This record gives sequence, C-alpha cells and structure tokens, in this order.
Amino acid sequence: MAELFINQINKQAEEQGQLEELDISEIRIEQLTPEITENLKKHPKLQSLAITGCGLKTLEGLPKMDSLEVLILEGNSLDFKALNYISENFKKLVCLSLADNQIKSFEELRVLSNLPQLQQLDLSDNKVEQQTGYHQKIFQMLPNLQVLDNKNQEGEEIEYSDEEGGDQDGIGSDSEFNENEEDDDEESEDESPKPQKKTKK
Repeated sequence: MAELFINQINKQAEEQGQLEELDISEIRIEQLTPEITENLKKHPKLQSLAITGCGLKTLEGLPKMDSLEVLILEGNSLDFKALNYISENFKKLVCLSLADNQIKSFEELRVLSNLPQLQQLDLSDNKVEQQTGYHQKIFQMLPNLQVLDNKNQEGEEIEYSDEEGGDQDGIGSDSEFNENEEDDDEESEDESPKPQKKTKK
C-alpha cells in the first residue's frame, strides 16, 4: 500500500509540475512509512493535503509543512494525538477536516487554539459532536473560527457554490443582507474562507 501511496504522490506531482495540492483516498495504510515521508518532503510548497478513507491511526511521519493551509483527514481512525501533532506542525492551517475519526472530548480540541489562522473546522461524525453545547463551546474555544461542520456561528448551514460562479455566495449566502449590502462590501467579503469539502456535502 505504501507503494500505491507514493505512486499517487509522483503522479500528481507530474501533473501539476510543482505539487501544491495532493489528494490521496482509499489507500489503506495505518501509518506513513519512512519512504512516504521522504517523498512528501520533496514537496515543501504543498498548500492542500487530503488523506481520506485510508484508515490512518497516527500522523507520525507526516513532515512539517510551513505552506500548508488546507488539511483534510476524513474517514480515518485519528484521535487526540493527531490533534497535538497538527497543532505543532501545521501552524498556517486555515481549513481542517477531521470528520469521521476518533475525537471524543472538548479537552482534546483545546490544542487547536494554537492555530491562529484556523477559520474552518469539520468534526462531524466524531463522538465529541454528541457533547452538550458542542457547537457553542467549539466557537468559544476557537474565537477565530467561522465555520464548524458546514455551519456558521449562528448555526446556519453554509451553501457550497460552484467554483466558477460561487464568489458572490460565499459564507452565509442565505442571509438577507447579501442582496443589499454585499455589493458594497464585496472586496472585504472575499477574504472570508471558502468552504472546503472533499467527501461530503
């Protein structure tokens, strides 16, 4: 399986020239091997990394990436140790998805406060979302957060727009003010993070 993983890295690197986005899915591997680590180190400009449905139990071996802004780790078996690893090694994250993993408590999530640029977080299908006051407490814990599990702080669903025509919709596109005020504030609105989602809508 490690060979398949490495082949995907090389294939996507060839397609892009300089690898900035890497998407690995459904390659069953519980831990990254030294060979995978060395291959990932060859791509320091990586901005978006998705490793989904691979059964990962640890992030050990995932090299520190100073340019990484989007990290999608849905459908694995990652626990609080992965949260610690992320907070120590990927300081510039804007979007993080850990949907369908093994995150259980608020206390485990406190380390994410070490990610000052984090604006979008997905923890759906983790045990922690069953905790009382889950939505409100996560926003209190992470004051810079704008989107949690595809909902804004008021609990409104975020609409995902098509890449070509979605700049005007953005976050909270159902809100009434969009019709009247968005034209005036369009430039500042564009700075908000655009929802990123790999496997779920």
